[in-house]
Amino acid sequence: MRYGLLLASLLAALVAATSALAAPPAGDALPTGEDLPALVSGPTRIAPSEVPGLGAGPVRGAGAAKGTAGFGGYLITCWAGTARSGSSDWSGHVYIYQHLYWCGNGAVVTYATASQTYEQAGWYTLTNYFGPWWSGGCAGCAYQRVSGYILWNWHTALVNISHSGTTNLDTTMWASGGVTF
Repeated sequence: MRYGLLLASLLAALVAATSALAAPPAGDALPTGEDLPALVSGPTRIAPSEVPGLGAGPVRGAGAAKGTAGFGGYLITCWAGTARSGSSDWSGHVYIYQHLYWCGNGAVVTYATASQTYEQAGWYTLTNYFGPWWSGGCAGCAYQRVSGYILWNWHTALVNISHSGTTNLDTTMWASGGVTF
């Protein structure tokens, strides 16, 4: 009977050890999930001449202060900002950045442009990226929204554990100079 109990205990320990090897480690070993979108810079008032692609467009003119210009009797103000979203933990990170430039008169967006860059470090690998594209609002509306997303993989350095994910970033620029997600 003693040997039967010892054998049952050894068998239970072997099953527990085998399942622990097959399962991913608990805690922070797997990516903890998406970071919330955040504004990493701005919105900062800029001169219309600093807005990429605007050149000598309709908002250029003599303004009363940096970042302002006359447009049809309305005061136009331009801003720049950078938004970020991604996944990060102790093992590294993968981020999508949206670089935003827009002008508005307080009621409508008069011009907007956006670009994206990406960053990866540690056990995270960027596998594909999409965007930016306009997904809402318009020039002439109270806001303009830009969207993009990235696909990424996370893979441990020593054992074969992996995870994949998608990070979306939708950033809304408002005619009054605000940014929301």
